[in-house]
Amino acid sequence: MSSPSTSSPSKHIMISYNWSDSKELAHKIHDRLSDAGYQVWINKGQMKGNIYEKMGQAVENAHVVLMFLSPNYETSENCIRESSLTTDLAKRIVPIRVLPDEYQLSTRLRLLTQDLTYYNFNNGSFDDNFNQLLHEIESIPGIEITRKVETKLHKMKISEAPGQSDEILMIGGLDCKQSGVKFNTKTKQWSDMPDTNIARERPSAVNYNQQILLMGGHECGSFNALNSAEMLDLNDENPKWDSNLPSMGEKRYGFASTLLDGLVYCAGGEDATGHLSSCDSYNPEERKWSSITNMNETRSSFTLVSARGLLYALGGWDDNNNATTKAECYDPRKGKWEYIPPMKTCRSGLTAVVLNNEIYAIGGDDGSNHLSSVEKYDLDTKTWIDVSCMNEERWDGSACVVDGFIWVFGGEYAETVEFYDPATNKWQVSTNMDLERVCPCVLSI
Repeated sequence: MSSPSTSSPSKHIMISYNWSDSKELAHKIHDRLSDAGYQVWINKGQMKGNIYEKMGQAVENAHVVLMFLSPNYETSENCIRESSLTTDLAKRIVPIRVLPDEYQLSTRLRLLTQDLTYYNFNNGSFDDNFNQLLHEIESIPGIEITRKVETKLHKMKISEAPGQSDEILMIGGLDCKQSGVKFNTKTKQWSDMPDTNIARERPSAVNYNQQILLMGGHECGSFNALNSAEMLDLNDENPKWDSNLPSMGEKRYGFASTLLDGLVYCAGGEDATGHLSSCDSYNPEERKWSSITNMNETRSSFTLVSARGLLYALGGWDDNNNATTKAECYDPRKGKWEYIPPMKTCRSGLTAVVLNNEIYAIGGDDGSNHLSSVEKYDLDTKTWIDVSCMNEERWDGSACVVDGFIWVFGGEYAETVEFYDPATNKWQVSTNMDLERVCPCVLSI
């Protein structure tokens, strides 16, 4: 076991597996956990010297042991030693099932892992299964002691957090098509950004490690849905939109997207058949799209946010083109969507952000009127609470969080940029829009 992936940590996540039948999966999970910022100890077949002593040290210094249950794991002398010592030292076990579905565990391993949640990578997508595994690991008390100082994914998650700079990127809108602009919240100045390669109406976008992924939408002048994507890398000195990206799994416009644990999630929207409930995830590192479980509701012109390891889908138009109050959340660990308490007001064309463990549902249209009203969902009490109204009604506006304030842009007939201070529960106008933008994509950068 090469010793730890880095210099011998005092605490780590240990991967206990059999080389002959679990190597590929074990190494892949090792790499993903390492990218997520954890110290991970794995046997890569290079351990020298007193093997049993080093194996014992690995178990002793483990905060949690991922036990890859396979036919050869049950009979391997080294694996039997590792699993027995894991039990003797009362280490927390997370079982990974590599067994064929019809294979029954031995009595010894059943006793070791009884009442534990199994992670079966034989079924479903790797990304969904890994996200479920990662959420359990992140919930283990004291797991932070296994963190590295800095990793690729750790850097990415810092950039995902709202409010890391004073600048906001705004892309497109129904009347401005390919244009992009940047807004500085301190100076209130606008500056031009590169035009997109394709004129897209009602696309969606996320900021992945300062790489802006712009996806889907429909062709201008028609409702031909798109599944193409393009990327603007803000890390480049002279960024340009790059269309050399894999296409989404499904054509869609009027959909919503967000980031969760390094994956991009896209859901709902419309295509030639009508409103959609389907959902896809995209792994930017592997450049691969995968389908996940459909939402319970078909939704377009809705909003999607991530908080506490879950996805939240709010409002939108339903199958009958009625604005809805319905809300639901997706737990990657369970692989299913579940309803949460509905919003107090029907909202289509709303926008939403997460701030201070609360989800703010902002503006929209209730089917009769454009809205200036705002409500927030308390993630602890699971209740919706009204907050102060915006200064303008905003249907199809967009919002993001910078420096602890909610910034709102665009919407039909909306002329200003305004921001919300949660400490005072007040909205203030910052400046005028550069021009009217309906359905722009807005991202903190």
